[in-house]
Amino acid sequence: VDLCKCIGDDEAFFEELFDVLDSATKSSDSDALFVNTLYRKSMRELKKRQPSSCSSGLSNIAYSVSAVSSSSTEIAHIFCPFEPFRGLNEGKFLDVAGESPLVRNLYMLIEGFLAFQDNSNSEELLTPNMVHKIEQIRRKRRWSRIPPEFLEMWHEDDVKEANSIKENGYDLTSKEESVRRVGKIVGLDNEISKINKCKLTNFFHRPLSFAFYFKHPTMIDCNLPGKCGFLLKCTPDMKSGEPHKFKVNLCFDQEVYPEGLHIHPEFVKADKIHMVPLFEYDSGMRYGLATFTWNEFGISEVINDYEGSLLKWEVGCSYIFPDNYFKLSAFITL
Repeated sequence: VDLCKCIGDDEAFFEELFDVLDSATKSSDSDALFVNTLYRKSMRELKKRQPSSCSSGLSNIAYSVSAVSSSSTEIAHIFCPFEPFRGLNEGKFLDVAGESPLVRNLYMLIEGFLAFQDNSNSEELLTPNMVHKIEQIRRKRRWSRIPPEFLEMWHEDDVKEANSIKENGYDLTSKEESVRRVGKIVGLDNEISKINKCKLTNFFHRPLSFAFYFKHPTMIDCNLPGKCGFLLKCTPDMKSGEPHKFKVNLCFDQEVYPEGLHIHPEFVKADKIHMVPLFEYDSGMRYGLATFTWNEFGISEVINDYEGSLLKWEVGCSYIFPDNYFKLSAFITL
């Protein structure tokens, strides 16, 4: 069977075919692995047959900033409301979240499941069948896979969930579909500093920019000065009196870029960037999953700790200290 032709002629039928195969093989790990391997090989072969829409000549095309609307520059996955998912059980959460327009990518679905467990005080682990359900949702929503390194630096409380995804998620990870970059702070002098960490409270007082070095693998030649990358601008919402609900925008205006950094807008899109903060713990740097994504009130639930000195805010049943240092990491879908 020419599966690539099947995709090209009727993609909906192709996805339906693999949903049936999924259901028929979910009781056997070896059969499920075979089905997922077949699916991935088919998709890779299809990409080879399709003509590339990118060329290195695009890098020198003038780009009109005015053509980019603010909605296309805003990172939309932060501070999303979690209310629609409260009161559900684990299986129902995946059903509802899998269809929800709030959930925009695989990162959000996985972070949402962990936030759901915190909010419901559930002790049930992510079972192989749940992971299998996540695979089906990913294919149905046509989301890209996550890189394996996304699962490597979770907090020790969530390691069992990460291991379950590693062991059972045959079709959830790929080293070829996205990359991770860590931003560097742009100083008041508009120069990229060597510092790549700050406090969350720094977001509340003034705009803060992070520079990311990133060259798309399809970019063959670049004759522009400096390094390829992009700029994320974090702006506190002072007008509404809610600076804790800051906005993050991908900057396309090359004139405000620090020296030594330039963007290729044809390769960098706001909806292809997923932000996850890396916090300092005693055990090292760990992802603060759902800190930005599923924190609908922003950094607003601030209370005193038991010593009455530091401030912290609640995300589900976990607590983050705004005075703790973190690095801003961005996962970029290729």
